[in-house]
Amino acid sequence: MLPAQPSPGFQRVAHRYNLYLLRRAFHAVWWRGIEVLTAEPRRPALLYANHPGWWDPLLAFFVVRRTGRDGYMMGEEKTLRAFRFFRWMGGFSVDRTNARDVAQSIRYAGERLASPPTALWIFPQGEITPPDKRPIAFFSGVAHILRRAPACVAAPVAIRYEFDDQPRPEAFLDFGPGELIRGADARDMEGLTRHLRSRLAERMDALRDAVWARRREGFALALRGRRSISDIYADAAAWLNGKSLNGKKPDGKEM
Repeated sequence: MLPAQPSPGFQRVAHRYNLYLLRRAFHAVWWRGIEVLTAEPRRPALLYANHPGWWDPLLAFFVVRRTGRDGYMMGEEKTLRAFRFFRWMGGFSVDRTNARDVAQSIRYAGERLASPPTALWIFPQGEITPPDKRPIAFFSGVAHILRRAPACVAAPVAIRYEFDDQPRPEAFLDFGPGELIRGADARDMEGLTRHLRSRLAERMDALRDAVWARRREGFALALRGRRSISDIYADAAAWLNGKSLNGKKPDGKEM
């Protein structure tokens, strides 16, 4: 098991570079329910999310930096061995083929949740999976981590990428309401796992329905991407339309 090696200096640099990458890749990043992390910033939080794409860990890192949390994330051991810098960003490993390693990773994650500003991200599907595949896979590790944590807020997070009327996709993060779980009270691991899986599936369905219906109620713009060719065309069309209608620029000045 490879523990995290958080480096504040590296994380500051990585955050700036991550913003650059996200702005290039997405037209916009939207989130809803982020209050689960900001309302009680001193309450440890475990965020269990679906895993629809390569960008998920970088969006998770973006969230913890923007909310001022100490971020940790469980990832595959082979990935962390290949890309050591993920450990400097708060990543720690799990090897699901080794029961002893899994137990160490679960214990390590529970210990991280003893620190008040921690936000721990887990992707319990275990691999990249289409967001509309049902039933969703859900490993029981989340429940076992919660059993070893003193007390923390557990919240589902639905992640989705969609193309709309822009050449680049938009990213959506939908945070479900948090529930306070005390490790000493978590006894039925199978029941807790079913409960967490159901909550995540409900959040994923709600996000899908909102995005497909183009309902943005409750969503806030977390990050604006770079201007696209579509934006430039729209501005040019507006300017030309204004010119043809009244001989003035969009700002009302004579041309």
